[in-house]
Order: sequence, then C-alpha cells, then structure tokens
Amino acid sequence: MGGPGGVLWSSPQPSAISAALRALAGTYTVAMGRPVTARRTWLDSVDRRLYRAGMALTATAGTDGGAETLELSAADGATVTAGPDTAGWPRLLGGLPAELRPRLEPVLGVRALLPMVQVSGSSVAGRLLDAEGKTVLRLVYERPATIAGSPARLPGGLRLVPLRGYAAAAVRAGRIVQGAGLVRDDRSGYAAALAVAGVDPDATAPPVIRPGLPGDVAVARVLLSFLDEMDAVHDGTVADTDIEFLHDFRVAVRRSRSVVKLLGDLLPADLVGWVTPELKWLGDLTAPSRDLDVHLEELPSMAAGLASGRPEDMEPMALHLRGLRASERRRLVRGLRSARYERWRARWQTSLAELASRDGDGPSVREISADRLAGAYRRVLRRGGRITPASPAEDLHDLRKRCKELRYLLEFFAPVLVPGGVRGAIKELKSLQDVLGTFQDSEAQREAIYALAADMMMRGDADSRTMLAMGEIAARLQESMRSSRAEFAATFASFGQLSVQSRTDRLTPAPAAAAIAGVT
Repeated sequence: MGGPGGVLWSSPQPSAISAALRALAGTYTVAMGRPVTARRTWLDSVDRRLYRAGMALTATAGTDGGAETLELSAADGATVTAGPDTAGWPRLLGGLPAELRPRLEPVLGVRALLPMVQVSGSSVAGRLLDAEGKTVLRLVYERPATIAGSPARLPGGLRLVPLRGYAAAAVRAGRIVQGAGLVRDDRSGYAAALAVAGVDPDATAPPVIRPGLPGDVAVARVLLSFLDEMDAVHDGTVADTDIEFLHDFRVAVRRSRSVVKLLGDLLPADLVGWVTPELKWLGDLTAPSRDLDVHLEELPSMAAGLASGRPEDMEPMALHLRGLRASERRRLVRGLRSARYERWRARWQTSLAELASRDGDGPSVREISADRLAGAYRRVLRRGGRITPASPAEDLHDLRKRCKELRYLLEFFAPVLVPGGVRGAIKELKSLQDVLGTFQDSEAQREAIYALAADMMMRGDADSRTMLAMGEIAARLQESMRSSRAEFAATFASFGQLSVQSRTDRLTPAPAAAAIAGVT
C-alpha cells in the first residue's frame, strides 16, 4: 500500500512478486506474516508543504475505521510513530501528538493537515534472516490497492526496508529481486499515490496570458483566474480550516481590485462601475478577521520579548482578541454565504468568461505592457521622492499601495516580459516593500493595541500588569516604526537610481521598448 520507508520493487506481472520471493529464499530465510487489510491516508497541507520538504505523514487504520496510527517519514530518513489517534482531520499543529510536532512545526507552520489521498488494500509484512537467524532486512508485500474516489488502483510490489548495520544485505536483496524481473520505483509511496490519483504536485500552471492576446481579453482571463483562486479557498475560509485560507482569499481580492483599477479601462465601463464597489465590499468584509489572525499569531513572540512584564500578563489580551475574532468570524461567514456574494460571483464569472472567450480588439497585452509599467513606476518614484523625515505616515502608506500596484502589474505582465528582467525588478521592489511593510504593520499594531487597551479598560478585562505589558509592546512597535522610517531613505535612494525608461527597456522585448520610445 505504499507505506513509508524502504525501496519499492514492482512489476506489472503479479507472478513476478512470487518469483522474487522464491529467489530471496535461495539466499535468506524468508519469514512472512499474515495479510493485513488497512486504510492508509496521506496527510499534507493544501499547498503540499510536506511533499515539498521530502516528508510523508500517513494515518493507518483498519478498513472499518477506528483509531489510526500516525507515521511520519522525515527527509533525513528518520521515522516517528504516534497513536492510537482518533481526533480526525483537518487538524492544526497544536492538535497533533507531541512526538510529531518538533519535526512538523518548521515545515507546516500555521497550515492545517488535510487528507490528500487515501488507499485501501492489504499487505503482508515479512523478514529476511541470515544463516545465524538474525533479521537483516524487513520487507512488505504490498498488494494492489484501491484509491478512494478514483477507478485507478495503486500498483503493488515488494518493499525492501533496510535495517541499521545491514546496508550490504539491502543491496544484495535488491540485486536478487531485480534479477527476478522487478523494477525499482524510487518514488515515495506518497508520490506514487498522488500520481495514480491523477495529481501532479510538481506541475506548474501554464501562463494565463500570452503576448499576442488582446488587452481586454488578457485582463478578463487574469481576473477570471483570481476568481478561481477565491473559489479554491472559499470553503476553507468559511470552515476556518487554517488562517492561510482567508489570507489567500484576500490576496485574490486585492489583486482583482488593483487590476480593475489599473487596467479597467480595457473592460466595459458598466462592468467596472458595478464590480468596483463589490470588490471593496469583499475587502472590507475580510479585513478585520485577517487583522485579528495576524495579531493572535504574533502575540506569543511579542509576549516572549517582554523585558519588564511576563508572558502571562498578555493572556487577557489574547482572550479579548479571541472574543473579537469569534464575532468577526461570524460576520465574515455570513457575508461569504450571503445571497449578495452568490449574485456577485455568478455575474462576475459569467461576464469575465464571456470577455475572455471572445476575439477582442485593440492593442495586444504586449503592446500596452511598457506604457502601463512606466506609469506605475512613475507613480512610485514621484511619491517616494516627495517623502521627507517630516512627511506624515499616510504618505508612506500611500507609497506602499503604489508599490503593491506595481508588483501586481509586474506579475500580470510577466508572461510577455523578459523573464530575467521581471525577476530583478520584483527583487529590488521587494526590498522597498519590506521596509514600508514593517513601518505600516508596526503602526497598525501599535494603534490596535491602543484601541484594545481602551476597550479592555472600559470592560474591566485587564489589570494593571496587562496594561503595562501592552504599553511596553506599543513602545517597541514605536521604535520599529522609527528604525524602519530611517531605513526607508537609503532603501528608496537605491531603488530610485534607475530611470523609468531604463526600467521598461530591461523589462520589455525590443519591439515594445522601441514603440514606447517613439521609434518606428
């Protein structure tokens, strides 16, 4: 059934397994147990963080359900087992058995574990013993298994699991089964199960747009892809599976708003006039819950850094934030399940699909890319050049918005731009965004703490120690604002060295660059 560990040797001919076992019996004593029928589920985050880290986590139980045994195969070959486990899925890191958390925390973070693929079948465990009766190798005869929700079956095979100190026996056994007609499959059981289920975790989505596509069609296709992203995370957002579902939903909304703002003149005016307030509504609907998620996620590190207070002094604030989050979550869920949301989604999807499938007219997306990027760069350079040490914080916030818009345009036009130029442009823009982001996030958190302190005092939810601890954190955030603002001047000076023309020239292919320069 594709269990973790070892190397799988397989063949499309079922008789080859029996032949391989007979061949092994010519050198070793083969001791096989009884067949065991089980259901194995591979677990991962929705973005497959464990797979990308070379890890696999399985939950195995009898086919009639019941408690599961959890087994984690780490990238370094180590195996950690836990159970019996009955908590079910999805589940966040804090709900996992303690023995699994140290290895999963750096990889999984705040994401929940979800069932990725499930197989049901039988296997027979066995051992190879040498002439002295010592076990030198474990083996598992895995019979073909059924993939849940799919007519496909996971091929069986003979899995050889080496033991410490007997590497030579593993090599020898491998040669024997290969000579009997088996072929080595170096994929992990997880990778093999995903492949049979029709999932290619390494696949990359093709570009949504291409150079010759009319601009209006390209905009519609990109906006349609953002709606697909919202659809993909909608249920996880409503169910509160983990906080990244809401974050991903908000990113898709924010990108949609920026594209409508910056490229909406290529779309029908009545459609833009209708969707602009609807997208703002979605942004306003999702912002409070996301802000509270961020506050709660960062609170432990803030509390751990207290100099004069204690981490436990911040517990009243955590309780207050959780109460606010529960209230905002109810409002968020009502909104995402509302008739207004369904009407918006249906009309937006229908309108975009119609625009995306037509022939279109006007300039191509490649022809407009240089002009639109030049305009976005001018806005960033002009606003950033006006900022002085005396400028209000709102000026830095406005510049951050302009930087985000430029970033979205770079990502939008990436398929028609010079790849190396795009990577370099995003890298240098990110340095500026990081400084501005630290400044704005620090200010937002400081203001949130002030507001929370006032609310908690009015409700009588905090004592003097909590108030003092919150004041210390606010002071630390104020210092973060000061240092990031001081860093901004040097960062922007470096960013602003290139002219707008130089930037567009290195981004756009020669014909587009020549056109914007007025060369025919």
